[in-house]
Amino acid sequence: MSNRLQVETAILHFFEVMNSDDVSGLPLSENVEYFGILSKEPVRGESAVRDHIQQIAPFMLNVINRKMIIEGDSGAVLTKFEGVNGVHVDGSFFFEVEDGKISEIRAIFDSRPLFSGSQA
Repeated sequence: MSNRLQVETAILHFFEVMNSDDVSGLPLSENVEYFGILSKEPVRGESAVRDHIQQIAPFMLNVINRKMIIEGDSGAVLTKFEGVNGVHVDGSFFFEVEDGKISEIRAIFDSRPLFSGSQA
């Protein structure tokens, strides 16, 4: 079990990674799972999730945390980011954190602006 500060620190580190494109220090558990809307199946395992985040981070510019809610080992964050094509996208990330390491990430966002080129 993680304490609130560990959960918040791990989640904030995730967003630092998204904005810096450097996943090297991201605290991921060995069996972490990443669920995204653009993948049929979750990405599983520390190495695979780290690689996945490294690949998607450059396309999500200036990820802004608009609101964070933490309860126990779970966290939810409302976000806004700018895609490489200049559109702004609203989304949410849901996290599970165990012993200070992220064990699950669920990314949900409205992908329509990414494909239509319109501002959200």
